[in-house]
Amino acid sequence: MILTKLVNRVSHEQANQAISYASHSLVTEGFEVTHEDKNFVRSVLTGEQTEAQFHRAIKMKFDV
Repeated sequence: MILTKLVNRVSHEQANQAISYASHSLVTEGFEVTHEDKNFVRSVLTGEQTEAQFHRAIKMKFDV
């Protein structure tokens, strides 16, 4: 299995801004966004986790 990291990583500051905007939008639409969710997305955006790991985690969380 090939694990690729996000090519266009962003800084922690950029990730925090993006996560803040996205989580506010999701909460407004009635979704719950946990601290764990934010941390995991941040780890992908900053290149600490791979995109493949992100996809697996989402599939497991939502049982798809």
